[in-house]
Amino acid sequence: MKNDLNLVRQRFDRIIFNFPPIKFIGHENNKRVIKVHRALVRGFFKNASMILSAQGEVHVTHKTTNPFNKWNLAQLANEVGLKLIETQDFHIEDYPGYRNKRVNGGKADKPFPLGESAKFKFAKIKA
Repeated sequence: MKNDLNLVRQRFDRIIFNFPPIKFIGHENNKRVIKVHRALVRGFFKNASMILSAQGEVHVTHKTTNPFNKWNLAQLANEVGLKLIETQDFHIEDYPGYRNKRVNGGKADKPFPLGESAKFKFAKIKA
């Protein structure tokens, strides 16, 4: 995001990242895999905070069960000046046309089980 001049000149009221994916080798509960996913989300929050309007929100939809809760989204957001303001249960039927897809392995581009998931809403920390 930070290298796109069209983006950095604008401010957005909503920035959304549904089920942050990254290709990886191993299991989702592997510490290295969790670390790589956390780095992806940290970078997203950092870039999003730079183009977010003063009253805007960043939404991240994510699984809430182990090992996904180990990503600690609220901590990552806080590191770049964002705070968690709300968490809502995610129900795919509320989003007609949305299709979740795998990005990894032989099942790439196939849906994955959503299980218990939530939409996490973040806003800028007021100075």
